[in-house]
Amino acid sequence: MSNAASSVDVKAAEDHLMKFLSVEGVTGEEAAIAAAVSDELKKVGVPASAIRFDDVNKRIPLPTQTGNLIVDIPGTRSGPRLLFSTHLDTVPLCAGAKPKREGNRIVSDGTTALGGDNRTGCAVLVTLAETLLKHKLPHPPITLLFTVREESGLHGARELKAADLGGVTMCSTLTANFPPN
Repeated sequence: MSNAASSVDVKAAEDHLMKFLSVEGVTGEEAAIAAAVSDELKKVGVPASAIRFDDVNKRIPLPTQTGNLIVDIPGTRSGPRLLFSTHLDTVPLCAGAKPKREGNRIVSDGTTALGGDNRTGCAVLVTLAETLLKHKLPHPPITLLFTVREESGLHGARELKAADLGGVTMCSTLTANFPPN
């Protein structure tokens, strides 16, 4: 088997990121980005039956369009269920973002903030699923969690029912913080 790192399709990962950066999804209004992530997961081979939304939006005390996006990827080997988590929403400064490439960087067109926090995490988790499935890499059961309303107080994570995560034993949370230009 080749090195797993060499199995990552960098172009596909960048394409996922560019797609997600251009989708609306400020805090509380995550339905469009949740749909885009869900669609992209299906395109990379995640069965629709593995993709679901919880009802956290009904428990959040602020208007919230959708629940957390939860994806259950069956393991190809035994082991504890792993959780990889990120959030769907961006801050209001990112509304209407138009990403573009400048050399080896992805930047906004200057009229809005970019939204790298946390469209980057969304792209990483989709790329993780794509890489595991495409290359049939051995892995334990995995849950991917895309929370809502992180930017306004971690509401999607705080109101989450642990039972909805399938008994995870370990978690890694992906967030993006970028240095200034």
